[in-house]
Amino acid sequence: MSSATLPAADSSSSTISPTADDSASARPTRLEDFQWGEEEHLDTFHDDSDKLPCVGRFLEDRSASGAKLPPGLAVYKEQPLLLFRRLRKRQARARTIYHDKSGAYFEIGQTILIPDDYTGWFELVPPDFSRSSCFRSIAEVANVMPRKFFTRSNLKAIRVDQGDDGEPKYLERKVPAGSFLKTDSVFAAKWRTQATVPSGLFKKKEAEWITQEIKYLKCIDKDEKEILIPLSHRGKFNAIYEKGKLNQHSVYTMKDILSDLKLPVRVRLLFGKAPVVPCIFTGMLFVKEVQENDVIIASTILNRRNVLMDLPTNCPCRVQQASREEDFANLKTFEDAQKLCQKYAHMYSTLIKLSPEMDTGQSTKVHVPIDPDLTRKTDDALRALDLITDISLTDDEPRDFFMESDTDSLRSDDQPVMLSGTIVELSQFTGSQSVTNA
Repeated sequence: MSSATLPAADSSSSTISPTADDSASARPTRLEDFQWGEEEHLDTFHDDSDKLPCVGRFLEDRSASGAKLPPGLAVYKEQPLLLFRRLRKRQARARTIYHDKSGAYFEIGQTILIPDDYTGWFELVPPDFSRSSCFRSIAEVANVMPRKFFTRSNLKAIRVDQGDDGEPKYLERKVPAGSFLKTDSVFAAKWRTQATVPSGLFKKKEAEWITQEIKYLKCIDKDEKEILIPLSHRGKFNAIYEKGKLNQHSVYTMKDILSDLKLPVRVRLLFGKAPVVPCIFTGMLFVKEVQENDVIIASTILNRRNVLMDLPTNCPCRVQQASREEDFANLKTFEDAQKLCQKYAHMYSTLIKLSPEMDTGQSTKVHVPIDPDLTRKTDDALRALDLITDISLTDDEPRDFFMESDTDSLRSDDQPVMLSGTIVELSQFTGSQSVTNA
């Protein structure tokens, strides 16, 4: 595994418990009874060959001059594994930055690997280590009109649908924080609402119909549905970075960072999945360099709690395929390993992991902000997290989450979007004035 993950607690046992179907057969019941084929180079295992998926085990290649298996992989050597799929991975090598109570910033911990297809959003860390800027209202987004924007706030919007009679139908819907939306244009809606007004001194209040205009930003959501968000909505929003564009208040994917930015660079994770192993992880990272290599996604087979792992094809090892794969076929733990790979292999390949080198001996490095006094006041968001362990069939699927508390944004969910009336006219806004003041 590309991390400091240990096998399940009972993996050292050399006795295998067969299923009921195996009890009467002559299948192996001890680890040393399984039979293995000739040693082969790991690099010969490809998806387009007849080798993957297969059951195999890897051994340290003693012919490699001075090269040793990384400690994070050595714990799995000589274990039966389900070698499932080969992938080409481009990954960032990074370390965590920790904010000490004294105000200092330290680069600590093991090397972290972040694949370029990791589905998280990052902001660039300013030189003074403060928070990066963002839009504070939908009106500000509409003034700049980025092609896409990311919402760090829960929103309420109006979905534009078509009724059975062919007329437009307007439905309230929620847009959860962590969503991204495509911008279209600003629309003005005229609402016909009922209000009560006094008809004279000592007389009853009478109902009266009034017309009220509200401006909305028309967007397209992930389902390609049109939605309208009031310009008055407040919260935190970021433009999604686009190469070659003037990007104000932008957020970046890891692919953007590795492809378009000059390394090394400091970034802060805003939204995404946590690493798959327990580690010190604050969300602020010093991305040092990029590495590219092939890995084979594999799973342990004989553990009661099997785990997924990365096996780089350039590591100093040789592989032996099982001579009789049917010896594993009816083991419950092997069935679990197959399900684990089929369900989670792709997602696992996109997650943050620890380097298998387990380079805990790296020196602690100090990062000095431009104004240390300022950072003591502005940045209290960094914290060490006790994160999830390996993915297994006993775990819930890893979830995306925000790395910071965003109370002012969460309140935006309570803002009303539909008045107690009907829309009598909806037209594209063509006014020349700034929509911020509209």
